[in-house]
Amino acid sequence: MKFKTQFLSFFRGIFLFNYRSLEFRSKIFASILLAKSKISKNDYLILSEISKEIYPNNQSRADILVQVTKEYIATVETYKKFSLDWLLKDIDRTLKFQKRYVKKINFEHLRRLISIENEDDALIQQRIYEFLISEVKIYSQDKR
Repeated sequence: MKFKTQFLSFFRGIFLFNYRSLEFRSKIFASILLAKSKISKNDYLILSEISKEIYPNNQSRADILVQVTKEYIATVETYKKFSLDWLLKDIDRTLKFQKRYVKKINFEHLRRLISIENEDDALIQQRIYEFLISEVKIYSQDKR
């Protein structure tokens, strides 16, 4: 990984414009990937393609999106305090207070990350996908 990507990822709060939006997207992608029993290199390649579609004119930001997603995955896999449930609750909390982030959830991108090899993984990922659909319905209607 490039030093620049690591540096910007570590100091994203200082050097990146709208870093919270990027972190939110990272949490969405991490939640879908964490539902898999084993995350493959191919999953990260797909995520990299998706990040380039999201940020077509900003390769650094696309790389940071992938890096931050990997960081969330590593955090959940490493620490008992953090789990997939914690991540989903955090997504819900973020949407509750930042309703505009509903627009950041692209279901076409999420469908590309859903497993086709393992039915059990696909079932859990589908439940997370449906959770996100319900969140979008709730918070896109709630315009308070």
